[in-house]
Amino acid sequence: MNLTKNSTRFNFLVKELTSSLFREKLKEITTTGDIAGYETPNAFGKTSKKKKKNLEKQTGYKFVDEGVSESDMKKIRDTIRKEVSDILRDIWIKRNSWGGK
Repeated sequence: MNLTKNSTRFNFLVKELTSSLFREKLKEITTTGDIAGYETPNAFGKTSKKKKKNLEKQTGYKFVDEGVSESDMKKIRDTIRKEVSDILRDIWIKRNSWGGK
């Protein structure tokens, strides 16, 4: 059967194959793969206090300081240390329960 002669059948076949491919094979599709990056020269620059105040009035939102304080860093380190020690303890318990040497 020549599919190019019957355009309705060809279109149906293409739609069917793409939908089955989408359902079975693809988990995620992105449309930003060919974007080189931000083209705005001052996209991540400093914002003056006057401009911040004006933006806060216009949007109704407040600017937040995104810096990590030393106390936050200490909490992060302690949490990571605790999680790693729990993982190592679990491995040790499992290994000993298997009778491994």
